[in-house]
Amino acid sequence: MARFKIPTQEEFGAATRDEAARMRTMLLGISAHYDAGAQLVFIALNNGMTVGFPLSVLPGLENATPDDLREMEIQEGGYGLHVPSLDADIAIPNLLEDHLGSKSMRIARARAAASRANGQRGGRPKKTQAA
Repeated sequence: MARFKIPTQEEFGAATRDEAARMRTMLLGISAHYDAGAQLVFIALNNGMTVGFPLSVLPGLENATPDDLREMEIQEGGYGLHVPSLDADIAIPNLLEDHLGSKSMRIARARAAASRANGQRGGRPKKTQAA
């Protein structure tokens, strides 16, 4: 059975700094609203862009009415889009990556995650010398 290791103050500080740096580079929501005329949910991002999505690509909002979408809010420091009347939550970074990210970007992120996991296991195995 795995045992939980309590991080030292130094390890906790390093993890907190790493997460803060990651959050500064992540695209997060600032505000959101539904435009009934365009039938799009618009999300203003922390980099100054505004993106619009049809309801069909927003999980849990496919059949939402304009009344359902009147009280949309950004939560979790810009990470989540929440619609209280439907109890629907959508992760904004995942939404952007799924619908606006390129295939090469998804591959690069998967490789980076695999590399980090490999590094935590001690890195790439050493090559053996040919006899």
